Amino acid sequence: MLKTYMMYKKTKHLTNSEEDLMEIFWEQKIPLTSVEISDISADRSWNGNYVHMMLRSLLKKGMITVCGSVQYGTQYARQFVPSITKEQYAAKLVMSKGIKKNSIAAVTVAMVNEADESGGEELIQQLEEIIEELKSKGAQGEKS
Repeated sequence: MLKTYMMYKKTKHLTNSEEDLMEIFWEQKIPLTSVEISDISADRSWNGNYVHMMLRSLLKKGMITVCGSVQYGTQYARQFVPSITKEQYAAKLVMSKGIKKNSIAAVTVAMVNEADESGGEELIQQLEEIIEELKSKGAQGEKS
């Protein structure tokens, strides 16, 4: 149990600006260079050096990866993509707060109640599909 707790405690939390930058990656859904990030985030007070600093930090934390490069004039700029989805990051944050595996169902119910969506039937259908997928994975694992 201590080992599980320590694993979640090591989750690398992001600063507010790093989360904002990850939101840009998750929204854009394409590889981005620092130049493109600066253009997209023109409404923020991020200068080029700050964008580079955040990119280095996100690389170190394993949140993004380099996927290529693009030529800008006589120089090349690396392209980055997220190495984790927004949902995976949210799950890691929740788990780092001490939520145990046996509480996942209760957390899911709380999230559904918090969202208070009118499309309850559609959400139930999605959850049933996820449950069936997990069941089939479990059955395949038992056969091996």
